[in-house]
Amino acid sequence: MVDDSAVPAEGRVLVRWNDFAERHRLTRDAVLGSSRGRLLEAIVASVEDKGYAATTLADIVGRARVSRSTFYEHFDTKQQCFLEALRVAQAMLARRVVDELAALGEANARARIATMVTTFCEVVAAEPGFARVMIVESLCVDRAAVMIRDYAVDLSGEMYREFYEQAGRENPGLPRRSEALIAWIPDAIVERARRVIVEEGATALPAHAPRIIEFVHAVLGLPGPE
Repeated sequence: MVDDSAVPAEGRVLVRWNDFAERHRLTRDAVLGSSRGRLLEAIVASVEDKGYAATTLADIVGRARVSRSTFYEHFDTKQQCFLEALRVAQAMLARRVVDELAALGEANARARIATMVTTFCEVVAAEPGFARVMIVESLCVDRAAVMIRDYAVDLSGEMYREFYEQAGRENPGLPRRSEALIAWIPDAIVERARRVIVEEGATALPAHAPRIIEFVHAVLGLPGPE
């Protein structure tokens, strides 16, 4: 765990997000050149096409163009391969969020919220296979997958709480919101994203970003557009 005690309040959760991203820093480009990476890409592609339950080991090794023995050099089961793909998907998102928020510098809370939401939507649209693994299919596997998914959602909740605290410093008259209420923000966003992915496709999510931002503002009691 990174020691963030010397980090300004607005950046402490960002440090933890960076730590989270660095623990699984493989990205799509980085993994393609290895057999392990091809296996991760293969299970993502198969799950996107067929769903986790219908994906077989034959599907994975066939798409990856490797042997079953090569698969077992890296993973014991289909589930283990999926869980690693899930971690990589989350790390890809975390890396983009960290980079985009860091680029804002001394931005206000509204700008940080907008960047958080739009970056999430853009990553989902750009990586539909990994997004489906992370947001849709992780619920169809087992408790281990759900726990990995929930960890990232909870970390997002900490980020929104930090945004709210910053907004309160910027506007002392901001209505008080409980931590429990703020924790529901990423839950609601991810559930709406799941429905958009299933019903409209991942590439449709960026069009929903303005409404998601409006929702976050409403929950946090932020005033209307500046």
